[in-house]
Amino acid sequence: MVEFEESGPGEPLGDASRTSVLNRSAAILEAVALHGSWGARLIDVTQATGLTRPTVHRILQELIEIGYIEQRAKKYRLGPALYALGLSAPSPIGDYGGIERCAQRLADSTGDTVYVAIRQLGGLHYLLRAEGSYPIRARVVDVGETVPLGVTYAGIALLAWHAPEDVEAQLRANEPRRKRLGFDVSNFAARLSSVRRQIIDVRQHGWCFDTDTVLSGVTGMAAPVPSRTRRPYMAITISAINDRLPPERIRALREPLLGAAREITNYIA
Repeated sequence: MVEFEESGPGEPLGDASRTSVLNRSAAILEAVALHGSWGARLIDVTQATGLTRPTVHRILQELIEIGYIEQRAKKYRLGPALYALGLSAPSPIGDYGGIERCAQRLADSTGDTVYVAIRQLGGLHYLLRAEGSYPIRARVVDVGETVPLGVTYAGIALLAWHAPEDVEAQLRANEPRRKRLGFDVSNFAARLSSVRRQIIDVRQHGWCFDTDTVLSGVTGMAAPVPSRTRRPYMAITISAINDRLPPERIRALREPLLGAAREITNYIA
């Protein structure tokens, strides 16, 4: 939890106070962003930032006035003005070729399929797929496809930075899309339990894996790509048919996967 020093009423805003206001506003925007399209309650933002309820409410109202936040049904979401602002930001990908070469090296060394995906709005956009030499390939998604967070292993890895209640809300919202994509929609409780376990693995060890969670017959292991931002926005995945990734091989591929994730850091902002 981030702690901020609050200025008293009527105090002039010096340079330090202006910096503090900016820090508080940034923390509030990040807290709201964590809750995605389903929105954050006032108490969610208060708990995430460590600021007092009146301070959070005041800053949220100011952010609403300039379009950076919008409020619907007592929940706060990022506003359209931030989207317009983001269009002017440079791409976070500094060297696409470097990412592609890194993914292909991992695919060549493992023989399996490697995906690299990046956060895009409320979902995950698949930038590239590198194929290994093994003839039976696990093609879970297509390059250029955007899927909701939590539908694939890369999306599960990036859900590790969301609140537990938001993880469940995201997975429930994913069910209609999973059905349209042809993914398994049976036994939601077991899938939620599996995703929660994978999230714990990501938080503790930096990677996760599972079998049949995304697609029956497919095992995947994923790692978030470290970034200079507070939360990762990219992930790398190894996917294969179940027989290709028994527990002992998954353990052996852990370091190559994490090493590739660290290398990709050199090619992004």
